[in-house]
Amino acid sequence: MRTNMQRTALVLLVIAGIVALNGSKGFTLRADSQVCTPAILRGGYGAGTTGFINSSSNSNDVTIPTFVPFVEAVHFVFDGNGKFSGSSTADYGGTSFPVTFTGTYLVRPNCTGKLTADAGGNGIIHRDLVIVDSGKEVEFVSTDPGLAIAGYMKKQHTD
Repeated sequence: MRTNMQRTALVLLVIAGIVALNGSKGFTLRADSQVCTPAILRGGYGAGTTGFINSSSNSNDVTIPTFVPFVEAVHFVFDGNGKFSGSSTADYGGTSFPVTFTGTYLVRPNCTGKLTADAGGNGIIHRDLVIVDSGKEVEFVSTDPGLAIAGYMKKQHTD
């Protein structure tokens, strides 16, 4: 009984303190109302990508043996206005090779987005994005058929 009374007193004390700090204004809890724009992605990002690519020429063949491991270390440079470029070292089934790309991206106010990269002879790549921590990180997943690839980007510091 005494413990419950102590908890109640503590809660009332905290509420009174919040009301006192807030003055006569109404008290409301709110989520961060940050609205994202393309400008949230500006500068260099390092990224890691992992997953599998369907190696079958038959798009209906989605059995486990048709999927080949894929990993990649990527450097993106975003311009803050919807365009980006970059380079990577990709490894597809144990064979590594360099990739360069350019592309466009969009960012929605809810901090989700899309990017489309043109990797030359390696094709066009589409990814859905979720921007977190005020643009310091970006989670992504490929949306192209036959790809099971996901990863993350982290903002590089330019001190």
